[in-house]
Amino acid sequence: MAKDTELEMICRNSPPVTQPHGDPFPQRKNQIVYHPTVKQWMALVSGALIFIPGGMSMAFGLGWNLHTHIHTTMQLRYSWFVGFIFGALMAAPLIKCVPKRLFMLLGAFLVIIGGIIFTSVPYNYSAILAARYINGIAIGGTTLAFLVHASEIAATENRGFCLWLEQNSMTIGIVIQVVYSSQWTSQVHFAGDRLHGIIAIIFGVLSICCAHFIVESPIFFIRQCDDARALNCLRQLQRPEHAAPQTLQVLLHQLKTYVVETETVEWRDTLVQSPFLRLLLYRSMVAFGFSLPMNEAMKVANLVVLRDYEWQPIVFVILRVGGTFSSLYMFDVTGRKLVSLVALLLTGVLSIAIGGEYVDELSVVSEYHMSVICVLSQVFQFFAGLYAPSSSVYLSEAFPMSLKPYFIAACLTLQQVIHIIVICTFHFNTYSMYVYTLFVGILMLVLFVVFSLTMPETRKTTLGEAQIRFRKLLHLKCC
Repeated sequence: MAKDTELEMICRNSPPVTQPHGDPFPQRKNQIVYHPTVKQWMALVSGALIFIPGGMSMAFGLGWNLHTHIHTTMQLRYSWFVGFIFGALMAAPLIKCVPKRLFMLLGAFLVIIGGIIFTSVPYNYSAILAARYINGIAIGGTTLAFLVHASEIAATENRGFCLWLEQNSMTIGIVIQVVYSSQWTSQVHFAGDRLHGIIAIIFGVLSICCAHFIVESPIFFIRQCDDARALNCLRQLQRPEHAAPQTLQVLLHQLKTYVVETETVEWRDTLVQSPFLRLLLYRSMVAFGFSLPMNEAMKVANLVVLRDYEWQPIVFVILRVGGTFSSLYMFDVTGRKLVSLVALLLTGVLSIAIGGEYVDELSVVSEYHMSVICVLSQVFQFFAGLYAPSSSVYLSEAFPMSLKPYFIAACLTLQQVIHIIVICTFHFNTYSMYVYTLFVGILMLVLFVVFSLTMPETRKTTLGEAQIRFRKLLHLKCC
């Protein structure tokens, strides 16, 4: 009864408009708008800057802390992922009532605090461990808020591009961590972890500056029954030529309709109609794309072939970011499904190929086998980077609004749990690598078939239309 009253309040002040479900931008029907407005950029860049230190911290825990001055324990590796889970789960119930600007500001402040600890006491194990927990909490909460916020303020034509920023920024952080960690030398009288902290502080400060200009999602104020502020947000987020009062009223009515329709969806309906289970599996594949075993395989192979960390790790991450950037416009032009399926298929094939090099126990000391693993690992990262951003896009589109924060948090949690399990159970040897890579490769190939049949194409659809498609189980078209 309370929910019905709330929904009545949402629509109470909504005057009837002509053609409420018509397209307010008919001139866009045959035109793809690639770039968000400046206001949208400012809202998204703040979160994107926070994710760069997050990518660095993730890479730190997955093997790329080569010149740290503290003992690398299992807890030090998985601490960031535990913090991430805590941050995401804490943020989920607050999404409806806390403005996104506060999420970004709090995340940036926590990143700065962690960076200060890294910079001040790089030789203190307990302090660095605490800093990693703090950074994980910051990134977990910010990731959830960013995915919800970006999906609500992005135009239909460029929602894929806007959500792409999350994984792109994480990848840039991975690049920074891998490059400076692998190229650092003991002759430098400056702690590598101190540089890690300085970079985190810089991006945290930049994020705070950008967070000042964030425009809240109109949907946030519609759920608060504040039409005036919702209209003001719509006016700021639209291009000037599309900000006529009548157009804004049509958009406001459409958003209210979307809010009413998605607020009434129950948990059991979403579970039965299965997008939640599909997205759990879909996002979990990102964890296998950049993992401790794959990084250890790359490092060992590099040492066997070149006797030192030279140019191979740089190529390793350049291809990773190259794959991520290759998907920049693909999601909004060719579609999400085709690009992600091709990337998942080739990633699975390459994982099996890497496993084939570990059949012989002596392969780990063979320059030939290790050089093959170097090449395969680098190409593997390209396709893993191509796949990862699609998971952010699908996460933001699949779930009804009232349940979206909780289901996204659950998917993010499973991703981090996989990392934690692998960190706690994996010990590098030829047999472990053989089993791991074959398991990952076969799993990816099986899920490639599953996703080919069940994942919808959501290019150029509204959030409501995308969620209707996700409610169907079978989707055979790839574009």
